[in-house]
Amino acid sequence: MKKAVIEMGSNSTRLLIAEKSGSKIDVIDKALITTRLGEGVDSNKLLNKEAIERGLHAIESFQQKINKHDVQSVKIIGTSALRDVNNSQELTQRIKDAFGYELKIITGKKEAVLTYKGVSQDLDLSNYIIIDIGGGSTEIICKDNQEELKTFSINIGAVRLADRFIENKKGALSKSVIEKISKYVNDEFKECIDIKPGTNNLIGVGGTITTAASIMLKLKDYEPDVVHNYTLKYSDINRILNILRKLELKKRKKINGLNPHRADIILPGLIILIEVMKCLRTLHLRVSEHGILYGLLVDE
Repeated sequence: MKKAVIEMGSNSTRLLIAEKSGSKIDVIDKALITTRLGEGVDSNKLLNKEAIERGLHAIESFQQKINKHDVQSVKIIGTSALRDVNNSQELTQRIKDAFGYELKIITGKKEAVLTYKGVSQDLDLSNYIIIDIGGGSTEIICKDNQEELKTFSINIGAVRLADRFIENKKGALSKSVIEKISKYVNDEFKECIDIKPGTNNLIGVGGTITTAASIMLKLKDYEPDVVHNYTLKYSDINRILNILRKLELKKRKKINGLNPHRADIILPGLIILIEVMKCLRTLHLRVSEHGILYGLLVDE
């Protein structure tokens, strides 16, 4: 059965079309459009008109792929940005009117569970912690042989922190701003997360983490199969942050492996990752390409 799943996140709207037979998933097509639904949400709790139009345009573009592949089932979810706004019904209704799809806005806990289901498709999760850094929120999932699944959703994400802390998004980022964001992130994690540090099995999903891997691999074009299961070191991420923070946005956009549409939010995303690794006292993580969309495919 061919299925299409769509996630409308704070930074991007993503599509995955796949054929599922039993436990086997064969990917047919994928797409990502930067829609930046989370733009301004942290301060005004509203989707702006431009963001709504970008979201609708993305679904329209995806609809062509869905029709081409004769998909039998379509699921569409909204995450952090849509959880936080007071006018999400406007986007929900317009999607239903234009395409007939029911946009379901999920909780942070559900988002974490779906991420777990996606990552667990092909990785051994006997003793692990998963981190998913998004545009509006960060999800942490952990489980060991003796415990139930524990999920944490914290309202810090790359778009949210960029809007809150970075006044000049076109310039380099000073050490003082880096320190301010780092302290804020560290304080939030200590308050919200109850996880024993010292794991040797950290798995990372989401655009910040896959982008960091892509930069380390110096990929001119993104290659998901190369990025998947790549090991990122704490020292690598620090080095990337220190290089990118000194560059103005126009130069940052030219870095191999960094999608130009992500160049203005990559720094706060990397800071979140660094602070998480510091809190958990781990020096490396494995990158997974199989996050929430894969989880949505297998979720009943």
